[in-house]
Amino acid sequence: MREMFICPLSSTWREKSLPFRLQPTHPVRRSIFNVGGNAKLIMTEGGEIFNLWAQPPVDLYIKIYLFNITNAEAFLAGREQLKVEQVGPYVYKEIMTHENVTFNTNNTMSSTPSHPLVWQEQMSGGYHEDDEVVMLNIAMLAISHLTASQPFLVRMALKTLLVSTKSEPIVRTTAKEFMFGYPSALATLGNTFLPNWIPFEKVGLIDRMYDFTTDFETFYTGVPNPALSGLYATYRGETKLPQWEGNHCSNIEYASDGTKFKSFIQSNETVKFFRKSMCRPINLYRVGEEKTYGSLKGYSYVFEDNAFDNGVINKANKCFCRRGDCQPVGLIDVTDCYYGFPISLSFPHFMNGDLGLQQNITGVNPDPAKHSSAFVIQPESGLPLSLSVKVQINMHFKDLSNFPTVSKFSYLTTPMLWFEIMMTKLPDSLDSRFNFYLNILPLVNPLVFWSGILLGIGLLGYAITRATLHLSNNACRAANISERKYCRKNLNQVPRGGTGNQVYSSCEMKLLGNLPDANMHVLERSVQDLKLCQVNPKSTYALDMEPALLDACESTNVKHDCNNIIPRRKSTTSRSYEKEEHCHGVEDICVELFAKNALVGNFKMKSSAPQKQQVSKYR
Repeated sequence: MREMFICPLSSTWREKSLPFRLQPTHPVRRSIFNVGGNAKLIMTEGGEIFNLWAQPPVDLYIKIYLFNITNAEAFLAGREQLKVEQVGPYVYKEIMTHENVTFNTNNTMSSTPSHPLVWQEQMSGGYHEDDEVVMLNIAMLAISHLTASQPFLVRMALKTLLVSTKSEPIVRTTAKEFMFGYPSALATLGNTFLPNWIPFEKVGLIDRMYDFTTDFETFYTGVPNPALSGLYATYRGETKLPQWEGNHCSNIEYASDGTKFKSFIQSNETVKFFRKSMCRPINLYRVGEEKTYGSLKGYSYVFEDNAFDNGVINKANKCFCRRGDCQPVGLIDVTDCYYGFPISLSFPHFMNGDLGLQQNITGVNPDPAKHSSAFVIQPESGLPLSLSVKVQINMHFKDLSNFPTVSKFSYLTTPMLWFEIMMTKLPDSLDSRFNFYLNILPLVNPLVFWSGILLGIGLLGYAITRATLHLSNNACRAANISERKYCRKNLNQVPRGGTGNQVYSSCEMKLLGNLPDANMHVLERSVQDLKLCQVNPKSTYALDMEPALLDACESTNVKHDCNNIIPRRKSTTSRSYEKEEHCHGVEDICVELFAKNALVGNFKMKSSAPQKQQVSKYR
């Protein structure tokens, strides 16, 4: 939530070139964001994380509780302490957006914030915007406070103005008018005669808190450090707030506006939060154990201890003493952020504040269970899973005795309202999306990785096996072809002189040349066993099935039966022969040769160790 700055700044501006400073980051448990998924955290135009940041699809609400004054007359008459009662909540939905986004060359993006509010009557518990309440007259009391120490003539002019406008310090108005402004003669005069002080005609606390017309901001895109994406680089062109001195009180760089916090948060790390309504950055610390919200797990973060003690307990907070004036513990003076009005911030009902603050007002009842702030942050992504920011707005006064009509407020801190900016949970769509990124993908990624490795090994093994088999088959085929050619070559030889074929040495086959008749059958016998050899040449086409020769030639076993081999070869003759020969003897080798003109053609042989040879001729 952002609100109002007194510092006059031009609405036109040019983004400064910022020196890029990085905070160290540390590794956390593995997720998509730190296992090759850091790019998802980087803000790029149209990117997923950018769209979520520019227009967060969350249900963000502000609950407003007013402190209605119940004894205005008795208090102004000095008879009683100021008595208040809490009324509300008055609930509005906050449509938080970053508009007019421009990407700069120094890895930042500039934008103007917008936070329109939409009334939520169904969530307001029976309260309505037109409820009548009795509240402080902010304009009158603020002007009185500012001029209380001015010269006499200035004070007299103001008294005359107050009388002429019939202004009263406590007024009756509606809840909406008090929150969002109502016509006031003093505000109109202030706007007319003091435009540099009050540039508006209506005074309403919530209206001023949500006035962003002159605001501009820059945020880191996450390059080169994805952990810093979405965090503040500058506010109104500066890394420090002008109303505070010292880095602890003024530096808003690396703070979150509540949309996204720092990513990869370690257990001992603090995160920084800044909203305009708080007028300061504030550190958040992790407490408790991990909690589950929806499908995601996160840790609770709370405001730093003694956040509003102005250096009484925490010496680093000494810089929150405005102009050296330290307010009581539990208050922080934010006058410079609220147009010069004497505004102080505290926890609701002055919780953790000085006891005097509670004792001077009747009706405040601090309760840590109801009034504490808490953030639940998913540490890897920086995504807020739940948040509840509770702050009270008060008016504090010094000596007002110079103005009798408001003198009863001297040295009093008066509560006006407290608000809670809340998001109870992420929408289901956002919860499911980040559950996939943070819980499912970290499990799926290793599975896919190792499955891919195993698949690759399997495919490689398959390819190697196929290649090996292919090479082996080619080698066998080449060997077979070579043997067949060698066998055929020997078969086609017609040796002269009766020399036996050496390839078929076991057959002891003797080829005869110079046969007188082309159709002569030559039967070579050796007596081994009494065998019956049938010669059935069915065709004159010889050697049609040449591989059969190899099987026959490879036989080396000596057996007492006649293994028939019928090689065929094509011939020009159309004659067919069908002959039966009875081979009688102990060791027979039967060979038939058919030829037309030369000693080539069909032959049948019986494998056996040759003993003697017989030749029969047939015409």
